[in-house]
Amino acid sequence: MYLKSLRMVAVVACVTLFIGCTKEDSSSDNGTSRSTQGDSTPSDPTLRTSCGTVFNGELINPPNPKEASRGSLTYIGPNLVLMKMKKREQLIKLHGIDVPALSSQRATAQEVISSLSLTGDGYFYAAEPDCSINLEDGTQGIVGHLFSANGKSFAEELIKKNAAVVTTDVCQGVKVSPCYRALAEQSVPPTPTIEIPEYEGPATAKGFILWKPVSDSDGRLAVHSVPYGTSVRVEGETGRNKGGGNGYGSLARFRKAGCSYGKNVKLELILSGGEKHTFKDKTFATIPDGCRRWLISSNGTAKPDNK
Repeated sequence: MYLKSLRMVAVVACVTLFIGCTKEDSSSDNGTSRSTQGDSTPSDPTLRTSCGTVFNGELINPPNPKEASRGSLTYIGPNLVLMKMKKREQLIKLHGIDVPALSSQRATAQEVISSLSLTGDGYFYAAEPDCSINLEDGTQGIVGHLFSANGKSFAEELIKKNAAVVTTDVCQGVKVSPCYRALAEQSVPPTPTIEIPEYEGPATAKGFILWKPVSDSDGRLAVHSVPYGTSVRVEGETGRNKGGGNGYGSLARFRKAGCSYGKNVKLELILSGGEKHTFKDKTFATIPDGCRRWLISSNGTAKPDNK
């Protein structure tokens, strides 16, 4: 069923960039944001944001309620909300943030999103017209900013509650991430909790490399490899090494789901010393279908991982 399949995914890359924050309800001095003083009726709330909203590729503050998509909201995952409009439904991934695999943060994220969703129809602004993520079941989610019926920013509320971490997201995420980081620094650190790693099966690695097209934490490609300190390159794109776990020495995360890379995908493994791992007689392995889970042996043989 639709909602059940959506719950299987949750969704995004983190780069430090030096751009100033916008001030609440005002335009920035450097011209990167524009004010949208709308002709809102008394029934529309004032949409409150400290950092602004990326809408159609531009940073605006304050956002105009008249330019938003409206609809009822349903919690799907720590960073996924379903908006139901009159003629369609849309899955939304919140722009500029991610929710790590910490039990306390996930529980808090669910509480915050559910509470904001219950206030009434929300206001949604797509970061860019074609900014989307591909999900495991073939559906698409749109990346953007979401406000509650009483005018609160979902992303900023999650940051203030220490229920999310800031990322420099796709689709002009650079325009809002510096201010989000400053907002996060003002928040009280959460009580340390035990990290719950993503479940990949037994504690011993199942193969030399595990290709996971949709990770449990953000809905994007994750590639596990047995050696420590490796870098993984997929079709020329280098993933972010997030350390080891579940019997693997390294975990590389990518900014797109595995399906986005198509079929016969070229994967290169760069070892900690800088040299490429040789798969039998080649310096790369081939992933037959980016949409499926695969186990890759050290000599490059691929077999489906039927979890």
